Amino acid sequence: MRKDIASNFYSYLEYLLKNSTLEKPLWNKEVLIGLKKSGWTYIDGCMMVGLTTLYLQTRDEKLFEYIKNYIDPIVPEDGKIKILYYNNYNEYTTTGRDSDPCNEAKVLFLLYHKTKEEKYLKAIHYMHNQVKNLPRVEGNFWHKDKYPNQIWLDGLYMIQPFYAQWEKEFNHGESFNDIVFQLENCFNLTWEESRQLMVHGYDGNYRDSNKRMIWANPFNGHSKIVWLRACGWYEMALIDCYEIIEDSVLRERIAKLIQKTIDGLLMYLDSERKMFWQVVDEPKKKGNYLETSGTLMIAYTILKAVRFGVLSNKYKEIGEEIFYGTCDTYFKKNEDGILSLGGICIGAGLTSSRTDAYAGTYEMYIERKIVSDDGKAIGPFLMAFAELSKFNNN
Repeated sequence: MRKDIASNFYSYLEYLLKNSTLEKPLWNKEVLIGLKKSGWTYIDGCMMVGLTTLYLQTRDEKLFEYIKNYIDPIVPEDGKIKILYYNNYNEYTTTGRDSDPCNEAKVLFLLYHKTKEEKYLKAIHYMHNQVKNLPRVEGNFWHKDKYPNQIWLDGLYMIQPFYAQWEKEFNHGESFNDIVFQLENCFNLTWEESRQLMVHGYDGNYRDSNKRMIWANPFNGHSKIVWLRACGWYEMALIDCYEIIEDSVLRERIAKLIQKTIDGLLMYLDSERKMFWQVVDEPKKKGNYLETSGTLMIAYTILKAVRFGVLSNKYKEIGEEIFYGTCDTYFKKNEDGILSLGGICIGAGLTSSRTDAYAGTYEMYIERKIVSDDGKAIGPFLMAFAELSKFNNN
């Protein structure tokens, strides 16, 4: 680990934690600018999962106490976490089905194991019921209620590691086959051999001209764009599920997916900066930029996959180069002299529109706001740092 990065990393983390509250977390830009309400969000989940990963590496009890103090107020005694769903009419509702809330639920296992508080156990089962109630298309969970019959790569990371951990702890892994099937099926439904990449999403209604989304290819249901962060979400889903699912046959199936998709992505790695582009396969197109969150997700996946022997040792140097390349490009002091992690797409998504010509276009992915210090990048930053630290400690 480079000493300059390690020193700045801990200073940065201390600043973020010291100056954040549940109502105004510095890492949740969508809350700070009014796009989302504070509470149980997948963005806070990214940060909490990152802190959990770092805690398990360092065993710094101050990190655990921070996680507990942050999560505790939003987990009621009956375990029924209040989830706000954002519908197609720009309204919040407390009813819905959505993959995103499962991301923050991943930290409930640690909280229950450490504290033995029943409310965390109840919350784990409550969130598992959310998973079970999600509809499916061609065997995979929908991304959200408001996107009928759509599979997004994002959703695989939000749901599958939580689903796998629940199966491991409470159901003897009876549904591990279902989890690996969904990982493989998502690959099969979104992979494009010509590009050696997975597109962002799949529309299960593509065969019906009266229901097909405007962004969907009428011949295979693919969205047009390969979005970096979507690829990053999927890679993290693969390696985290690999860690949880200890069955050797199922692990081999996941390992094949990791090898193929990582090799595909590396074809597009920027040779100078060692980062990936927001739209992965169009680096020279106007407006495209090197994006932090997805790049760090891939760095984390590569380093962890090397540690588990999924990828050979030659990939370790690649993972390090990607991590350090991101730090050298975007991790530096801002105009106020405060350490900042920049180059982060605030968010991008497909829609349930059949008429919005902007949906799923190159312009949509490129024109979304670019922010600094967002949890969707900070979480993977913490996770990649923890993985790199494990190599340095061995």
